[in-house]
Amino acid sequence: MPLPRLITLALFSLLASASLGQSDPLPVADLSKLDTNRAKQEYRNPEPRELTVLTQTLSAEQIDRAVLNRLMQEINSEPANTKSRIGLNDNQLQELFITLSNARGFINGSEMANVRAMCAAWDESTAYGEARIADGIAAYKAREQLTQTFIAKYYSVVLFDIEAFLDETSLPLFRAYMKDRRRRLANAGMTSWGSPVQNISAGTDTIDFHCRTN
Repeated sequence: MPLPRLITLALFSLLASASLGQSDPLPVADLSKLDTNRAKQEYRNPEPRELTVLTQTLSAEQIDRAVLNRLMQEINSEPANTKSRIGLNDNQLQELFITLSNARGFINGSEMANVRAMCAAWDESTAYGEARIADGIAAYKAREQLTQTFIAKYYSVVLFDIEAFLDETSLPLFRAYMKDRRRRLANAGMTSWGSPVQNISAGTDTIDFHCRTN
């Protein structure tokens, strides 16, 4: 196995241990469908209601992941343009695509891990009513931040792996691409689907669906 790969695997093992503290694989996301009819009804209701956040701007931890996923799409749809933009040869382009595909396959969301943490906290809470829901929401948000931090560190290792096989021509072009895309995403205020658990109302609905057994 090439030396950069061994270094990458060692770094990732350290990051995984430090971030998660235990063997807790990130599962494939269970994406909830947006109830558009309900959203429209709430929008039309003139009475003031508690805010439920459905989208949020990308956090700093999500930027590199979004940029690299976009790069993978560009390689797939416009390989010649990507080769020219970053100064890659055919072998480098293939290696880059494989690296990004493997990263995306390993980190494919973590919604259910967050939901499990929420349900465990709600189930173990000794509080009642909204206070018990608040305990579940707090656990969800804490696990969500832990996951985002872990993913950010994982993608820093992916970047290290990519830069290890780029040459002196393609490396500065790749770094310039990443810098430009990061700036574009930050300035554009790109959004991603936010947590459905942002407040008591949304948390109650989520807990009723996922955590209550009867």
